[in-house]
Amino acid sequence: MLNSEIADDRSINEDSYDGLVSLIEASQGVLSLLIASCKPGDFQTQIINRYEAELAPHVPCYRVVLNQKEPSLRAALEQLVNDRPELKAPHASGAITVTGTEALTDSVSQADSNHQSELSRFFGYLQWTREGLREFPFPIVLWVTPNILSRLSLEAPDFWSWRSGVFRFVSPAVPETGVVNTTGESSLLIEPERRLSLPLDELLEQVENLEKQAMETPALATLYNRVANAYANRVKTRQAQDYSQEIDRAIHFFDKSLALQEKLNLPQAQSDTLLQLGDIYRDLGLWERVFDPYQQSLEIARNLKDRLREAAALGRLGNLYQQYRQGDRANNLEEAIAFYTAALTVYTRDAFPENWAQTQNNLATAYLYRIRGEKAENIELAIAYFTAALSVFTRDTFPEEWARTQNNLGVAYSNRIRGEKAENIELAIAYFTAALSVYTRDAFPQDWAQTQNNLAIAYSDKIRGEKAENIEMAIVYYTAVLTVYTRDALPQDWAMTQNNLATAYLQRFPL
Repeated sequence: MLNSEIADDRSINEDSYDGLVSLIEASQGVLSLLIASCKPGDFQTQIINRYEAELAPHVPCYRVVLNQKEPSLRAALEQLVNDRPELKAPHASGAITVTGTEALTDSVSQADSNHQSELSRFFGYLQWTREGLREFPFPIVLWVTPNILSRLSLEAPDFWSWRSGVFRFVSPAVPETGVVNTTGESSLLIEPERRLSLPLDELLEQVENLEKQAMETPALATLYNRVANAYANRVKTRQAQDYSQEIDRAIHFFDKSLALQEKLNLPQAQSDTLLQLGDIYRDLGLWERVFDPYQQSLEIARNLKDRLREAAALGRLGNLYQQYRQGDRANNLEEAIAFYTAALTVYTRDAFPENWAQTQNNLATAYLYRIRGEKAENIELAIAYFTAALSVFTRDTFPEEWARTQNNLGVAYSNRIRGEKAENIELAIAYFTAALSVYTRDAFPQDWAQTQNNLAIAYSDKIRGEKAENIEMAIVYYTAVLTVYTRDALPQDWAMTQNNLATAYLQRFPL
């Protein structure tokens, strides 16, 4: 599995986990039906153990296993309350985890052909005993398999309509030993629901439920953030029908979250929400709005002496000044270097290797394009920082980051002033060629085309070897670029490449 896919899974799982824990905490004293979906096994057990440990001791946790022959949720809860009399006390708190659905069969033997399957009885109990659950004023986490989840709304619509939230977890994919597909790659056991996240309508239902109960809690602020991100994602993925309206809705929910966090005195949460808001502005290209939330987040983090949040804000501000901030470019690059350097006081290689490596890359890029200082020295510093990043960004562990760094080193050596020019160009070609071992045309068409373009320029400038052969190679690479940089899709890049190709042909047949 690609590292980006693993990161997506982790993001989905952490998002679901945070929402689940928040609603458990916010639902003390009221019935709250929380449906959690995961492939049964060790990973599901780990999640349950984790939230029970986090909730303790303020929220007592209980577990119930459904009776396989008579899988009634209500009967299981009644048995638990009878066994644990403290749950009958006025204003009792607690969280109840229900498992056992994974053991229910969906088949009926011939001898029992006139009876329902265990799974059918489970759905029937859910559908017809909803009102009876009112006597259990607790958050109830019902664990189901992805298959059962897909059938719940159809088989038990009445129960489904009462849900307070649905939380999908993705079991880590494990290579199947000894099984190789036709391409020679190991087959992966990937959950079919791996890229699903909680739908916007369900998030809005959760918000409505908490707002109706006038429950101004951290959980509600978390839900506001999730709704805001859902609206923003619809805009970014072009699913929104009215882009302007949905951007406004995203910002509206972030504002509600910030106001509630201010009221509840949650400065760390405010700092995080401001970073999310800035990220949304950045992703949507609203550059004039990006700076303020990042700067506010930084100020909160510094007041709290929260070094990790401070580093997160510093890194984002560095990126902003390096790439998008208007004004004097020389000043902006100096600001970027200062922010990245400050971030490295927190992001040490031992404690945060990935953040450290990414910041090394960012510093390298800033020095590569730095205007102040001696140009030759700036490029040497860029090469040193890019090289340092490769001590973490290896091809096996972080292939995409490794390829990006290889490409950046190629650019740095192409522009290097110190050293022998011919050797620098040879090194640049080697780095660009290495990047293409990851940047394939199918997987990364834009990066592939850019690297092809870099190789074409390097071969045009190449000193060693036969000049005519070098120009032929440049023409080959420029021609490859045009398979991605088409006139319709990328007219400016297409025109520039056409111009470069013409120059290469002029070198081929000098006047």
